[in-house]
Amino acid sequence: MTITKQAVPDRAGLDAAAHTADGVSGHIGPLDGIRALAVMLVILSHTGLGWIIPGGFGVTIFFFLSGYLITTLMRGEQAKTRKVSLPAFYLRRFLRIMPPLWITMLFGIALGIGGTFEIDWIGVAAQLTLVVNYTAAFGHPSGVPYMPLWSLAVEEHYYLVFPLFYVTVLRHLSGRVAAGLCLALCVLVLAGRLAHVVAGTDLGNIYIWSHTRIDSILFGAILALYRNPAIDRDFRGPGPAAAAAGGLLILFTLAVRDPVFRETLRYTLQGVGLYLVFAWVVPSQGLIARILTSRPARFVGLLSYTLYLSHFLLIHLIVTHAPALGPVIGPGVGILLSVIYSVAMYVFVERPLAALRKRLHGAGRRARPGPDTQAAT
Repeated sequence: MTITKQAVPDRAGLDAAAHTADGVSGHIGPLDGIRALAVMLVILSHTGLGWIIPGGFGVTIFFFLSGYLITTLMRGEQAKTRKVSLPAFYLRRFLRIMPPLWITMLFGIALGIGGTFEIDWIGVAAQLTLVVNYTAAFGHPSGVPYMPLWSLAVEEHYYLVFPLFYVTVLRHLSGRVAAGLCLALCVLVLAGRLAHVVAGTDLGNIYIWSHTRIDSILFGAILALYRNPAIDRDFRGPGPAAAAAGGLLILFTLAVRDPVFRETLRYTLQGVGLYLVFAWVVPSQGLIARILTSRPARFVGLLSYTLYLSHFLLIHLIVTHAPALGPVIGPGVGILLSVIYSVAMYVFVERPLAALRKRLHGAGRRARPGPDTQAAT
């Protein structure tokens, strides 16, 4: 086989933020199933099915989800403490992202030293410092091959800047204005992609650069800022018809094969489509909710980060060294190994660190908000 690589929410609505945000005091259940869907799209595309499975769209789902969730968390913290602690935010982000990344990188380096593949040490430094999506343009796409870290780099670059933007600007605005400002930034990012095309930039770079892809995260932040379906009492969902229209819009973007469209307008249209779908799915009831919050969905969603880090590496390892397993069993064994690895990582690394992050978050919100807490965040 071939491996391819807001009307302003009321006071009660704001208080609810701290009780429905995943990882604080509550849990937005449907996000588990959405995570599971996103990571499965990525994994299956890396088994040789990239010609039919849209792995790149799985990454875009992750971007949107991340923007929605973390902005929701910041709103929750603002409601509880009248502020957002940037040091605490960055520390929690570090504890969430870096230890599993470093451990998986060490595993990949060991494989490379053992002769499984060649290692580019400049690329290793780029991966460890999360600038690999830019050094790829200079011939260093990865240090440890088969670790798709460009998307993680996009997210982390975004989260170096966005919390500061939220604290200094967005939290002082009404939800409607804050969301409108983020939408204007999305338009600006689209204009930047078009300018790169006119300038003759390689389309592969547009796909992985942070400044050309952050709008996919910003669209999620827009949903979190204005009439957030998880926390705002004035939320009015788009309904199944609008969600279906969003789904059809997404299918359209996947069907169009023109390369310039795919690296420019496609991401904007997918952001609009995902906005409509998420706004319907997050507060959904019935069959959709049961599927997205089922045990299998929760299990895969829980492991999704380490699955993303490790799956391609392990699939490649099995396919390369056990070709007799064939084009179906070989990738299947690789996926199974990545699940086992991810469970071990969760038990021994991620769960203890999650408990530490929760303690840190609790320590940061001991102060109760007064009656003058801004309702516009």
